[in-house]
Amino acid sequence: MWGEDYIKLALRMEKAVPGFVDGYYGPVEWKVEVEAEDERTPGELLKEARRLRMTLQHQSFEPRREAYLGKQVDAMVTVCRKLYGESISLDEEVRTCFDIVPQWTPEALFEEAHALMEEALPGPGSLTDRVSARRVRYDLGREQSGLVQGLLESAMAEVRRKTLAFVDLPEGEGLEIRTVTGQPWGAYNWYMGHYRSLVEFNTDLPTNVNSMLDTMAHEGYPGHHTEHVLKEKLLYEAKGYLENAILLINTPECVISEGIATLAGDMVLAPGDKERWLAEQAYPKAAMARDAVDGGKLGRAGDLMAGVRGNAVIMLHAEGRPEDEVVDYLMRWQLLPEDRARKALQFLKSPLWRAYTFTYYYGKRLMEPLLQGPDRVTVFRRLLTEQVYPSMLLEWMKS
Repeated sequence: MWGEDYIKLALRMEKAVPGFVDGYYGPVEWKVEVEAEDERTPGELLKEARRLRMTLQHQSFEPRREAYLGKQVDAMVTVCRKLYGESISLDEEVRTCFDIVPQWTPEALFEEAHALMEEALPGPGSLTDRVSARRVRYDLGREQSGLVQGLLESAMAEVRRKTLAFVDLPEGEGLEIRTVTGQPWGAYNWYMGHYRSLVEFNTDLPTNVNSMLDTMAHEGYPGHHTEHVLKEKLLYEAKGYLENAILLINTPECVISEGIATLAGDMVLAPGDKERWLAEQAYPKAAMARDAVDGGKLGRAGDLMAGVRGNAVIMLHAEGRPEDEVVDYLMRWQLLPEDRARKALQFLKSPLWRAYTFTYYYGKRLMEPLLQGPDRVTVFRRLLTEQVYPSMLLEWMKS
């Protein structure tokens, strides 16, 4: 059965590339079988991936499903080629793994962002110092670490309530929040299957209360958790799509997932919602007060600066620039203090995550134009519930 072969190949790849499988809730016996096997050689994995790609056309799947799976397996072939020792450029890796074409983001956009920030945060000192001072103002200190869990759960409840206004979630769904340390990411959704998620929140760096609602929208409602729940229910359970029982890193599905998650806050938080939640739920508990800064300008600036990290990946992995130069670039254009820039570099250096950086930027930019009109909720529901790949979004825009 082709679907069984797809899942077993992915599970075998996970043994060679830890982290490639992001979640699995299919037949338990298949995972047990693969775990008991000897690890396949890179050559065997590559041969299996190529065979899977060639036999896809003979499965009589409906055209969109076949196209979606073709993109997924193309990515698996690329991962296996890298394992086998083939030299693959960053550009080819991003194109074949994610179905997108990476491009350098002009620094003129970052300069525009800095100008907006200058307007929003006037005063003495460098812009980096002013941005850092405002961030620190809303960071929870170590003595306030006991507040993190409760505030995250409050933020989760708020975005879940708003998500339920436009999607129906199955009975029994839910997520657990935990704080962790020592990870290259800030927050992560581990989808466990059966409509349950574990969201881990990294406290290596101070926790900023102003970002909590967006983080829980991204990881939970209507972001990763919501997407995985709905696709488990509507694709795996209702349609029998075995491929939706396994979540794979460095495949086109990640661009869709990160695009959904990056726009999740915009879909459920109306103007003023965040400020109300902060004023009523977060600031009083953290002994903080709202300032008069124009949050809209800061938000637009942040959006304009979203391409900085993609440029840093190109510098690091395509151009071979020294790490210190990349850190300087992040500090200059993303206005990061050195400790945060080096934390970002940790993610960008990871062999598993280096190309993944582009999924956030391109996922959002492919979806944003489709979510501007009166049917934005209908389109967003489609993204949450259908098999979609990045180049398909370009076709949607044309039509």
